[in-house]
Amino acid sequence: MGLFKKYPTAVILSVIFHLALIGFFVFGVNLSEKKLETKPPVNIVKATTIDESKIKAEANKLKELERQKKLKEKKRLDDLKKKRLAEEKKITDLKKKQADEKKKLAQKKADEAAKQAKIKKQKALEAKRKADAAKKKKLADAKKLKERLAREKAKKLEAAKVKAAQEQADREQALREQAAQEEEQMRAQAAVASYTDLIRQKVERNWIQPPSDISGLSCVVRVRLIPGGDVVDAQVIQSSGNSFFDRSVELATRKAAPLPLPNDPSLFNYFRTLEFYFRPGG
Repeated sequence: MGLFKKYPTAVILSVIFHLALIGFFVFGVNLSEKKLETKPPVNIVKATTIDESKIKAEANKLKELERQKKLKEKKRLDDLKKKRLAEEKKITDLKKKQADEKKKLAQKKADEAAKQAKIKKQKALEAKRKADAAKKKKLADAKKLKERLAREKAKKLEAAKVKAAQEQADREQALREQAAQEEEQMRAQAAVASYTDLIRQKVERNWIQPPSDISGLSCVVRVRLIPGGDVVDAQVIQSSGNSFFDRSVELATRKAAPLPLPNDPSLFNYFRTLEFYFRPGG
C-alpha cells in the first residue's frame, strides 16, 4: 500500500504489463503450438514455469497490497468510527455533565433559597423578640423612671422642708448670735470707753513733763497689750508736733504697766490693741 502511494504510476504500468504478459502466454501458446513443439520441451516448460511463478508472485503481491490497502482503509474507517463514537460519547457525557451541573446548580439555588428563607424567618423572629424585649424594657424603664421621679420629688420636698426648717433655725441662731454680739460689742465699747479713760489716767500719773513749753499739746497713742495688762509696745500714731512731748508719753505708757483691764477674759480681744487720746490735765 505504501509502494502504491509512493509510486502509483509505476505500479499501474507494472500491473498492466504483467496482465498483458499473462494474456500473451495464455493465448500465444495455442497459436504457435507447432512452432513450440520443435523446441526442446524441457526448456519451454521451464520458461513457462518461471514466468508464471513470477506472475503469480506479482499477482499475489498486488493482491496483498490491495488487501493491506483494504485493511488499512477498514482500520482508518474503524478508527474514524471509533473517533466519531468517542466524540459522540464525549458530547453525550458533556451534555450529561452539563445537565447534572444544571441540576446541581438548580438544587443549590433551591437549597440557598430555602436557607435564605430560613435565615429571613429567624431574623424576623429575632427582630420580633428584640422588639418585644425592647418594648418590655421601655415600659419597665418608664415605670422605674416614674417611681424614681416620685421618690426624688418626695425627697426634694422633704429636703426643702428640712432646708427651710434649718434656714429658719440658722436665721434665728444668727439673730441670737447677732444680738449677743451686738450686746457684747456694746458691753465691750462701754468697757473700752471706761477703761480707756482709766488707762489714760494711769499713764498721766506716770508721765513726767519734759522741760519745755507743752501748753495745748496732745497726741494719740497706740498701745499693744497682753493678758494681764503688760505693755508690748507703745507708739504715738498722731504726733503733737513736739518730739520730746511724744517721747515722754510713750515712756509714761510703758511705765504705767500693767494697765487696768476688765476682769472678763472674753473682752481682752478688744484691748489687745488700744488707742487713746492723751492731753495733760484731761
